[in-house]
Amino acid sequence: MKKRFIVFLLFLILGIGLFINAIVQTGLDQIWSTLRNFSFAFFLAYLVLSTLNFGLYTLRWHIILRRLLKREKLPHLHRAITFLDLFFHRMAGFAISYITPMAQTGGEPLRILLLHRDGVRMSLSTASVIIDKALEFTTLMIFIFIGIALGLLDGSLPPGSRVFFGLVLIVFFMLIFWFYYASLKNIGFFSSLLRLFHLHKLTRIERFIRKIIKVEMQISAFYKQNGATFLVLVFISIFIIGFQLFEHYILALFFGVKMTFFQTFLVSTIPYLALIIPIPGGLGVLESGHAVMFALLGIQINAFVLVFIIRIRDFAFVLVGLIHASKEGLRMLHEAFEGKR
Repeated sequence: MKKRFIVFLLFLILGIGLFINAIVQTGLDQIWSTLRNFSFAFFLAYLVLSTLNFGLYTLRWHIILRRLLKREKLPHLHRAITFLDLFFHRMAGFAISYITPMAQTGGEPLRILLLHRDGVRMSLSTASVIIDKALEFTTLMIFIFIGIALGLLDGSLPPGSRVFFGLVLIVFFMLIFWFYYASLKNIGFFSSLLRLFHLHKLTRIERFIRKIIKVEMQISAFYKQNGATFLVLVFISIFIIGFQLFEHYILALFFGVKMTFFQTFLVSTIPYLALIIPIPGGLGVLESGHAVMFALLGIQINAFVLVFIIRIRDFAFVLVGLIHASKEGLRMLHEAFEGKR
Protein backbone atom coordinates (compact mmCIF):
# COMPACT_ATOMS: atom_id res chain seq x y z
CA MET A 1 0.00 0.00 0.00
CA LYS A 2 2.86 2.39 0.84
CA LYS A 3 4.58 1.64 -2.48
CA ARG A 4 1.36 2.37 -4.38
CA PHE A 5 0.96 5.66 -2.53
CA ILE A 6 4.56 6.66 -3.28
CA VAL A 7 4.14 5.83 -6.99
CA PHE A 8 0.84 7.76 -7.06
CA LEU A 9 2.50 10.72 -5.33
CA LEU A 10 5.41 10.72 -7.79
CA PHE A 11 3.11 10.71 -10.81
CA LEU A 12 0.93 13.39 -9.22
CA ILE A 13 3.99 15.60 -8.64
CA LEU A 14 5.01 14.98 -12.26
CA GLY A 15 1.56 16.00 -13.45
CA ILE A 16 1.55 19.15 -11.30
CA GLY A 17 5.01 20.03 -12.59
CA LEU A 18 3.90 19.64 -16.22
CA PHE A 19 0.76 21.66 -15.48
CA ILE A 20 2.75 24.52 -13.94
CA ASN A 21 5.22 24.37 -16.84
CA ALA A 22 2.30 24.69 -19.30
CA ILE A 23 1.11 27.79 -17.41
CA VAL A 24 4.59 29.33 -17.45
CA GLN A 25 5.08 28.57 -21.15
CA THR A 26 1.70 30.08 -22.04
CA GLY A 27 1.88 33.05 -19.70
CA LEU A 28 -0.68 34.10 -17.11
CA ASP A 29 -1.56 37.32 -18.96
CA GLN A 30 -2.30 35.46 -22.17
CA ILE A 31 -4.34 32.84 -20.32
CA TRP A 32 -6.42 35.48 -18.56
CA SER A 33 -7.02 37.56 -21.69
CA THR A 34 -8.11 34.48 -23.66
CA LEU A 35 -10.47 33.35 -20.91
CA ARG A 36 -12.01 36.85 -20.70
CA ASN A 37 -12.81 36.73 -24.41
CA PHE A 38 -14.42 33.31 -24.16
CA SER A 39 -18.20 33.71 -24.03
CA PHE A 40 -20.12 32.08 -21.19
CA ALA A 41 -22.92 31.31 -23.67
CA PHE A 42 -20.39 29.40 -25.79
CA PHE A 43 -19.35 27.38 -22.75
CA LEU A 44 -22.98 26.50 -21.97
CA ALA A 45 -23.45 25.36 -25.56
CA TYR A 46 -20.32 23.23 -25.27
CA LEU A 47 -21.55 21.80 -21.95
CA VAL A 48 -24.91 20.85 -23.49
CA LEU A 49 -23.14 19.22 -26.42
CA SER A 50 -20.91 17.19 -24.08
CA THR A 51 -23.92 16.16 -21.98
CA LEU A 52 -25.63 14.81 -25.11
CA ASN A 53 -22.51 12.79 -25.89
CA PHE A 54 -22.48 11.48 -22.33
CA GLY A 55 -26.04 10.38 -22.97
CA LEU A 56 -24.77 8.26 -25.87
CA TYR A 57 -22.27 6.58 -23.54
CA THR A 58 -25.18 5.79 -21.22
CA LEU A 59 -27.33 4.54 -24.11
CA ARG A 60 -24.67 1.98 -25.03
CA TRP A 61 -24.48 0.70 -21.45
CA HIS A 62 -28.30 0.70 -21.21
CA ILE A 63 -28.65 -1.51 -24.31
CA ILE A 64 -25.98 -3.93 -23.03
CA LEU A 65 -27.65 -4.23 -19.65
CA ARG A 66 -31.11 -4.79 -21.13
CA ARG A 67 -29.82 -7.62 -23.33
CA LEU A 68 -28.06 -9.29 -20.40
CA LEU A 69 -31.14 -9.03 -18.18
CA LYS A 70 -33.43 -10.28 -20.94
CA ARG A 71 -31.28 -13.38 -21.32
CA GLU A 72 -31.66 -13.97 -17.58
CA LYS A 73 -35.46 -13.64 -17.93
CA LEU A 74 -35.66 -10.87 -15.36
CA PRO A 75 -37.59 -8.21 -17.30
CA HIS A 76 -38.77 -6.35 -14.20
CA LEU A 77 -35.23 -5.21 -13.41
CA HIS A 78 -34.45 -3.42 -16.64
CA ARG A 79 -37.75 -1.53 -16.36
CA ALA A 80 -36.97 -0.48 -12.78
CA ILE A 81 -33.45 0.69 -13.62
CA THR A 82 -34.10 3.76 -15.72
CA PHE A 83 -31.87 5.44 -18.28
CA LEU A 84 -31.48 8.34 -15.85
CA ASP A 85 -30.24 5.98 -13.13
CA LEU A 86 -27.54 4.68 -15.45
CA PHE A 87 -26.69 8.21 -16.59
CA PHE A 88 -25.84 9.27 -13.03
CA HIS A 89 -24.16 5.93 -12.22
CA ARG A 90 -21.89 6.45 -15.22
CA MET A 91 -21.18 10.03 -14.22
CA ALA A 92 -20.24 8.83 -10.73
CA GLY A 93 -17.83 6.37 -12.33
CA PHE A 94 -16.40 9.15 -14.49
CA ALA A 95 -15.84 11.28 -11.39
CA ILE A 96 -13.88 8.58 -9.58
CA SER A 97 -11.84 7.80 -12.70
CA TYR A 98 -10.99 11.47 -13.11
CA ILE A 99 -9.61 11.99 -9.61
CA THR A 100 -7.67 8.71 -9.43
CA PRO A 101 -4.54 7.58 -11.35
CA MET A 102 -6.61 5.09 -13.38
CA ALA A 103 -8.16 7.63 -15.73
CA GLN A 104 -9.81 4.98 -17.92
CA THR A 105 -10.89 2.34 -15.40
CA GLY A 106 -10.78 3.82 -11.89
CA GLY A 107 -14.54 4.38 -11.63
CA GLU A 108 -15.73 1.09 -13.12
CA PRO A 109 -15.89 -0.78 -9.76
CA LEU A 110 -18.22 1.96 -8.50
CA ARG A 111 -20.47 1.54 -11.54
CA ILE A 112 -20.62 -2.19 -10.80
CA LEU A 113 -21.48 -1.61 -7.14
CA LEU A 114 -24.17 0.97 -7.91
CA LEU A 115 -25.79 -1.38 -10.41
CA HIS A 116 -25.59 -4.24 -7.90
CA ARG A 117 -27.20 -1.91 -5.38
CA ASP A 118 -30.13 -1.60 -7.81
CA GLY A 119 -30.71 -5.34 -7.62
CA VAL A 120 -28.60 -6.69 -10.51
CA ARG A 121 -26.48 -9.74 -9.72
CA MET A 122 -22.80 -8.93 -9.33
CA SER A 123 -21.74 -11.12 -12.27
CA LEU A 124 -24.26 -9.41 -14.57
CA SER A 125 -23.39 -5.89 -13.48
CA THR A 126 -19.68 -6.65 -13.87
CA ALA A 127 -20.22 -8.17 -17.33
CA SER A 128 -22.23 -5.13 -18.49
CA VAL A 129 -19.47 -2.72 -17.43
CA ILE A 130 -16.68 -4.82 -18.99
CA ILE A 131 -18.52 -5.14 -22.32
CA ASP A 132 -19.22 -1.41 -22.31
CA LYS A 133 -15.59 -0.54 -21.49
CA ALA A 134 -14.23 -2.97 -24.09
CA LEU A 135 -16.24 -1.21 -26.81
CA GLU A 136 -14.98 2.16 -25.59
CA PHE A 137 -11.34 1.03 -25.65
CA THR A 138 -11.71 -0.65 -29.03
CA THR A 139 -13.14 2.35 -30.88
CA LEU A 140 -10.79 4.78 -29.13
CA MET A 141 -7.71 2.75 -30.07
CA ILE A 142 -8.90 2.39 -33.67
CA PHE A 143 -9.40 6.13 -33.99
CA ILE A 144 -6.05 6.87 -32.33
CA PHE A 145 -4.37 4.40 -34.70
CA ILE A 146 -5.97 6.12 -37.70
CA GLY A 147 -4.93 9.50 -36.32
CA ILE A 148 -1.30 8.41 -35.83
CA ALA A 149 -1.20 6.76 -39.27
CA LEU A 150 -2.52 9.92 -40.91
CA GLY A 151 -0.08 12.04 -38.91
CA LEU A 152 2.89 9.93 -39.97
CA LEU A 153 1.81 9.83 -43.62
CA ASP A 154 1.21 13.58 -43.66
CA GLY A 155 4.50 14.29 -41.87
CA SER A 156 2.73 16.10 -39.02
CA LEU A 157 4.26 13.74 -36.47
CA PRO A 158 8.03 13.46 -36.13
CA PRO A 159 9.60 10.14 -37.27
CA GLY A 160 11.14 9.68 -33.82
CA SER A 161 7.67 9.15 -32.35
CA ARG A 162 6.95 6.11 -34.52
CA VAL A 163 8.53 3.59 -32.14
CA PHE A 164 6.73 4.89 -29.06
CA PHE A 165 3.30 5.20 -30.66
CA GLY A 166 3.79 1.92 -32.51
CA LEU A 167 4.60 -0.05 -29.36
CA VAL A 168 1.68 1.46 -27.43
CA LEU A 169 -0.78 0.66 -30.19
CA ILE A 170 0.55 -2.87 -30.76
CA VAL A 171 0.14 -3.73 -27.06
CA PHE A 172 -3.40 -2.34 -26.95
CA PHE A 173 -4.48 -4.00 -30.19
CA MET A 174 -3.11 -7.35 -28.98
CA LEU A 175 -5.10 -7.03 -25.75
CA ILE A 176 -8.27 -5.98 -27.60
CA PHE A 177 -7.96 -8.83 -30.10
CA TRP A 178 -7.36 -11.36 -27.35
CA PHE A 179 -10.34 -10.05 -25.34
CA TYR A 180 -12.80 -10.67 -28.16
CA TYR A 181 -11.19 -13.93 -29.33
CA ALA A 182 -11.01 -15.36 -25.81
CA SER A 183 -14.61 -14.30 -25.14
CA LEU A 184 -15.98 -15.90 -28.33
CA LYS A 185 -13.98 -19.11 -27.88
CA ASN A 186 -14.90 -19.51 -24.18
CA ILE A 187 -11.23 -19.24 -23.23
CA GLY A 188 -11.80 -16.38 -20.83
CA PHE A 189 -9.81 -13.16 -21.16
CA PHE A 190 -9.06 -12.49 -17.49
CA SER A 191 -8.66 -16.12 -16.44
CA SER A 192 -6.31 -16.73 -19.40
CA LEU A 193 -4.09 -13.88 -18.19
CA LEU A 194 -4.11 -15.38 -14.70
CA ARG A 195 -3.07 -18.73 -16.18
CA LEU A 196 -0.36 -17.06 -18.25
CA PHE A 197 1.26 -15.67 -15.11
CA HIS A 198 0.47 -18.86 -13.11
CA LEU A 199 -1.65 -16.88 -10.66
CA HIS A 200 -4.51 -19.39 -10.91
CA LYS A 201 -2.49 -21.74 -8.69
CA LEU A 202 -2.72 -19.41 -5.71
CA THR A 203 -5.25 -20.81 -3.26
CA ARG A 204 -5.88 -17.35 -1.82
CA ILE A 205 -7.65 -16.22 -4.97
CA GLU A 206 -9.65 -19.38 -5.80
CA ARG A 207 -12.92 -17.68 -4.85
CA PHE A 208 -11.98 -14.63 -6.92
CA ILE A 209 -11.20 -16.82 -9.96
CA ARG A 210 -14.60 -18.55 -9.68
CA LYS A 211 -16.29 -15.15 -9.78
CA ILE A 212 -14.23 -14.12 -12.80
CA ILE A 213 -15.25 -17.30 -14.66
CA LYS A 214 -18.95 -16.52 -13.99
CA VAL A 215 -18.50 -13.03 -15.44
CA GLU A 216 -16.63 -14.40 -18.46
CA MET A 217 -19.47 -16.83 -19.14
CA GLN A 218 -21.91 -13.91 -19.19
CA ILE A 219 -19.67 -11.95 -21.56
CA SER A 220 -19.20 -14.92 -23.89
CA ALA A 221 -22.95 -15.61 -24.04
CA PHE A 222 -23.64 -11.94 -24.78
CA TYR A 223 -21.36 -11.86 -27.82
CA LYS A 224 -22.64 -15.18 -29.18
CA GLN A 225 -26.35 -14.38 -28.80
CA ASN A 226 -26.42 -10.67 -29.68
CA GLY A 227 -24.63 -10.29 -33.01
CA ALA A 228 -27.07 -7.69 -34.39
CA THR A 229 -27.10 -5.77 -31.11
CA PHE A 230 -23.30 -5.75 -31.07
CA LEU A 231 -23.25 -4.08 -34.49
CA VAL A 232 -25.62 -1.41 -33.17
CA LEU A 233 -23.31 -0.89 -30.20
CA VAL A 234 -20.30 -0.55 -32.52
CA PHE A 235 -22.20 2.09 -34.52
CA ILE A 236 -23.04 3.99 -31.32
CA SER A 237 -19.38 3.79 -30.23
CA ILE A 238 -18.18 5.20 -33.56
CA PHE A 239 -20.80 7.96 -33.32
CA ILE A 240 -19.55 8.81 -29.81
CA ILE A 241 -16.00 9.31 -31.11
CA GLY A 242 -17.38 11.34 -34.01
CA PHE A 243 -19.23 13.46 -31.47
CA GLN A 244 -15.93 14.00 -29.64
CA LEU A 245 -14.36 15.24 -32.87
CA PHE A 246 -17.28 17.64 -33.33
CA GLU A 247 -16.84 18.91 -29.74
CA HIS A 248 -13.20 19.80 -30.42
CA TYR A 249 -14.08 21.44 -33.73
CA ILE A 250 -16.80 23.58 -32.13
CA LEU A 251 -14.57 24.48 -29.17
CA ALA A 252 -11.79 25.63 -31.49
CA LEU A 253 -14.37 27.56 -33.50
CA PHE A 254 -15.35 29.41 -30.32
CA PHE A 255 -11.70 30.52 -30.16
CA GLY A 256 -11.94 31.82 -33.72
CA VAL A 257 -10.00 28.89 -35.24
CA LYS A 258 -11.53 26.80 -38.02
CA MET A 259 -9.77 23.44 -38.15
CA THR A 260 -9.87 21.05 -41.09
CA PHE A 261 -11.26 17.54 -40.62
CA PHE A 262 -7.72 16.16 -40.64
CA GLN A 263 -6.56 18.62 -37.96
CA THR A 264 -9.66 17.97 -35.86
CA PHE A 265 -9.09 14.22 -36.11
CA LEU A 266 -5.50 14.44 -34.88
CA VAL A 267 -6.24 16.92 -32.08
CA SER A 268 -9.21 14.86 -30.86
CA THR A 269 -7.37 11.52 -30.73
CA ILE A 270 -3.60 11.50 -30.26
CA PRO A 271 -3.35 13.76 -27.14
CA TYR A 272 -5.69 11.40 -25.29
CA LEU A 273 -2.96 8.78 -25.14
CA ALA A 274 -1.97 10.90 -22.13
CA LEU A 275 -4.78 9.27 -20.17
CA ILE A 276 -2.81 6.00 -20.23
CA ILE A 277 -0.25 7.60 -17.91
CA PRO A 278 -1.34 7.07 -14.27
CA ILE A 279 -1.80 10.75 -13.44
CA PRO A 280 -5.21 11.93 -12.15
CA GLY A 281 -7.09 13.42 -15.11
CA GLY A 282 -3.90 13.40 -17.21
CA LEU A 283 -2.96 16.61 -15.38
CA GLY A 284 -0.28 18.52 -17.26
CA VAL A 285 0.18 15.72 -19.80
CA LEU A 286 -3.09 16.48 -21.60
CA GLU A 287 -2.20 20.18 -21.79
CA SER A 288 1.28 19.41 -23.11
CA GLY A 289 -0.08 16.88 -25.60
CA HIS A 290 -2.52 19.38 -27.08
CA ALA A 291 0.12 22.11 -27.18
CA VAL A 292 2.55 19.87 -29.07
CA MET A 293 -0.18 18.70 -31.45
CA PHE A 294 -1.29 22.25 -32.25
CA ALA A 295 2.33 23.32 -32.78
CA LEU A 296 3.02 20.40 -35.15
CA LEU A 297 -0.11 21.21 -37.14
CA GLY A 298 0.72 24.92 -37.23
CA ILE A 299 -2.57 25.90 -35.53
CA GLN A 300 -2.41 29.24 -33.73
CA ILE A 301 -4.52 28.62 -30.65
CA ASN A 302 -4.05 28.84 -26.89
CA ALA A 303 -3.86 25.10 -26.15
CA PHE A 304 -3.73 25.57 -22.37
CA VAL A 305 -6.95 27.59 -22.29
CA LEU A 306 -8.70 25.17 -24.66
CA VAL A 307 -7.84 22.21 -22.40
CA PHE A 308 -8.75 24.36 -19.38
CA ILE A 309 -12.25 24.83 -20.82
CA ILE A 310 -12.46 21.06 -21.31
CA ARG A 311 -11.42 20.60 -17.67
CA ILE A 312 -14.09 23.04 -16.45
CA ARG A 313 -16.61 20.87 -18.31
CA ASP A 314 -15.07 17.78 -16.72
CA PHE A 315 -15.20 19.34 -13.25
CA ALA A 316 -18.92 20.02 -13.72
CA PHE A 317 -19.42 16.32 -14.52
CA VAL A 318 -17.16 15.29 -11.64
CA LEU A 319 -19.20 17.42 -9.22
CA VAL A 320 -22.48 15.86 -10.34
CA GLY A 321 -20.91 12.39 -10.22
CA LEU A 322 -19.50 12.84 -6.73
CA ILE A 323 -22.84 14.14 -5.44
CA HIS A 324 -24.59 11.07 -6.86
CA ALA A 325 -21.91 8.73 -5.49
CA SER A 326 -22.12 10.34 -2.05
CA LYS A 327 -25.91 10.15 -2.02
CA GLU A 328 -25.87 6.47 -2.98
CA GLY A 329 -23.07 5.78 -0.50
CA LEU A 330 -25.03 7.34 2.35
CA ARG A 331 -28.08 5.34 1.34
CA MET A 332 -26.07 2.09 1.46
CA LEU A 333 -24.70 2.97 4.89
CA HIS A 334 -28.18 3.80 6.16
CA GLU A 335 -29.59 0.49 4.90
CA ALA A 336 -26.67 -1.43 6.40
CA PHE A 337 -27.21 0.33 9.73
CA GLU A 338 -30.96 -0.35 9.68
CA GLY A 339 -30.30 -4.01 8.86
CA LYS A 340 -28.20 -4.45 12.00
CA ARG A 341 -30.80 -3.02 14.32
